Amino acid sequence: MSSIEKAIERLAKTKSNKGNANESAKTADVTNRDRTIEKAKPVLEQTASVMPAAGGQQSAEPTIPVSREPVARSSAKKIHLDYESLSRVGYIVPHSGNKQLSEEYRIIKRPVIMNALGKGAAPIEHGNLISISSSLPSEGKTFTAMNLALSISTELDSTVLLIDGDVLRCSLSTLLGIEKEKGLIDLLEDKSCTVGDVILETQIPRLKVISAGKRSEKSTELLASKEMEEFLNEVVVRYQDRIIIFDSPPMLSTSESIVLNQHMGQVLVVVEAGGTPVEAIKDTLSRLDSDKAIGLVLNKSREVKGDNYYGTYY
Repeated sequence: MSSIEKAIERLAKTKSNKGNANESAKTADVTNRDRTIEKAKPVLEQTASVMPAAGGQQSAEPTIPVSREPVARSSAKKIHLDYESLSRVGYIVPHSGNKQLSEEYRIIKRPVIMNALGKGAAPIEHGNLISISSSLPSEGKTFTAMNLALSISTELDSTVLLIDGDVLRCSLSTLLGIEKEKGLIDLLEDKSCTVGDVILETQIPRLKVISAGKRSEKSTELLASKEMEEFLNEVVVRYQDRIIIFDSPPMLSTSESIVLNQHMGQVLVVVEAGGTPVEAIKDTLSRLDSDKAIGLVLNKSREVKGDNYYGTYY
């Protein structure tokens, strides 16, 4: 029983016995009551300071005291994903209604998750570091990276960190409206910048993102630096259940992609159906380490398997 409840009970007993008490007993009871209220006063003052009354005014009415334990709050900045806009261009955000595409990404993500968690046919070093790349620009790698991250974020046992590794074009950052936020390049270039400074939370509890950050003439060197290795080691070791997905540059267009993919355990190469030349695919695969888990994702297929089946892309 709290101090306030004891005080109320004592006051009730005093009232019921009022007719039989003599004057000296009344005085003694009032003294005891005052002492009880005096003891309860700090609790009452604390409660009154945190309980707003109707209309925004603070109430001094006694209430059940709240816990004084501090509430843990995340220091990460939070962004809001525009579900409606993303859904219009084909992304499988919650309640998008694109069941066929959602099912396709369930099929794509399953072996990726198995490899990431060390449950695949063979162990893969850094299996939870995944690059989504392509041979040439505009084949749908950002579309694939975003949708894969959204699909994995629905898993019960994994979280997703989606990083814009295309530090020249910044397609993912532009898509999400975070191109002006601190990101990967800031983290690698500025020693005072920490991982917590660049991670952005979303309204999807299991999905976080990092922008490409500012432009740099030394982007290739930064991606190949020991700072990059330290960053990857930190996010891999600290969060064992986290899957890190990079939206990487096209393999045949920039040197950044080759450097970035060297850090990865899995590489998914997006192929444009009817668009990517066979020789370009062969050239891309020849640049990848065969020890990595390598997969191909066919995008922009015109095969009809239901409404909106790969009907749009980014």
